[in-house]
Amino acid sequence: MYLFVNTSNYENIFLALVDNKADILVKKNIRAKYQQSEKLLENINKILNKNIKKLKGIICVIGPGGFTSLRIGIATANAMAWALNIPIVGIENKQAQDNLTLIKKGYKLIKDKKTFKKQALPKYGKEPNITMKN
Repeated sequence: MYLFVNTSNYENIFLALVDNKADILVKKNIRAKYQQSEKLLENINKILNKNIKKLKGIICVIGPGGFTSLRIGIATANAMAWALNIPIVGIENKQAQDNLTLIKKGYKLIKDKKTFKKQALPKYGKEPNITMKN
């Protein structure tokens, strides 16, 4: 089974467990406006439901999207993939595709990979909006 993580929208987190045919087994859409760090790991734990040893890989949306929400999702997915020595692939969502389309794209890239080789890197889509101190 594969974990799909999409934190590209700063208001929501979308998680799914996907089987070996890219079909969704469990999905969870979590309202998390500015709360990704508080809600992401808790909900990954709930969705995996003690099946972490069956996890074969992670598919993660790498952008474009909110700077902080993407950073939290991608860092979490990379850390899990490294710790479990499972592959991770990043999927870019330039055309605002639905999660099922992104899952299918990611599955095609990950299905033959066996171990962690390299991390997913974010693609924010624009320069950061940094406020200057007065």
